[in-house]
Amino acid sequence: MILDEEVQQQRKLEIEPIQGSYNSYFVNEKGKRDWSGNIYLACLVAILAIAFFT
Repeated sequence: MILDEEVQQQRKLEIEPIQGSYNSYFVNEKGKRDWSGNIYLACLVAILAIAFFT
C-alpha cells in the first residue's frame, strides 16, 4: 500500500536574525510539496469522466 511507505520530504529552511535581539533567530520552514497523491486523483477523475461520457 502507498500509506505504508515513509516518504522523506525535503525541507527548505530560511534562518533570519530577529531585529533588536541578541542571538535569536527566526526559522522559516518551507516543505516541498508531494504531488503524487494529486496526480493519482487527477487520473482517477479523468478515467471516471471518460467512462461517464462514453
